[in-house]
Amino acid sequence: MTDEQDLASRITKIKDLSEDCFKFLESSSKDLLTHQIIYGIAKLTRQKMAPVKLAEIAESISRENDKNKQDIIRLRIEKSLSKCGIVEKLRYAPNDVRFLLTAYRFQKIRKIDSFRDDRIEKIGDVFELPKSTWPIPDEYFILGAKKFALEETLKKINSDYDTGIIPRGKYEELLRQYNSNLENTIKQINSKFNDISKLI
Repeated sequence: MTDEQDLASRITKIKDLSEDCFKFLESSSKDLLTHQIIYGIAKLTRQKMAPVKLAEIAESISRENDKNKQDIIRLRIEKSLSKCGIVEKLRYAPNDVRFLLTAYRFQKIRKIDSFRDDRIEKIGDVFELPKSTWPIPDEYFILGAKKFALEETLKKINSDYDTGIIPRGKYEELLRQYNSNLENTIKQINSKFNDISKLI
């Protein structure tokens, strides 16, 4: 099963897409089924923190889960989104197929063929799906909340010492303890989620 680290790595990478494929992401395509599939997979993956089934995608888009709707969505994924490299199909068993986005950040590119060499031209800024759809592990938020709480506690300790509420010996002990905890928490965030922190 795909773990949270794999999901997080999909956030940090940037996927190059040709102009023909990039159109599926743009707001001008929001009424197209392909656009709805992309955003449906993103939202479901965020909720489940795991690859999603065709039936779940169909139900999230149309509130229907019949075979015909699933077949239409499956064909759109196979013929458009998988070919473009936007959606990855994962097969766990003959009757257990699930889907994931390959990335959450995309770069529109144009391939330029010439007699000298072929090159790629990047067009515009990097496009990001809304951060609310990113599969960010819960641990990132827990560590972030812990870091904030420790910083606020240290401010309060300093304030209480300045006003004479805490004696010097107790102050130095608390300072060592909470600074150590804060350093360890920051190390954990940097070692596991540094790239995500930069993006958020």
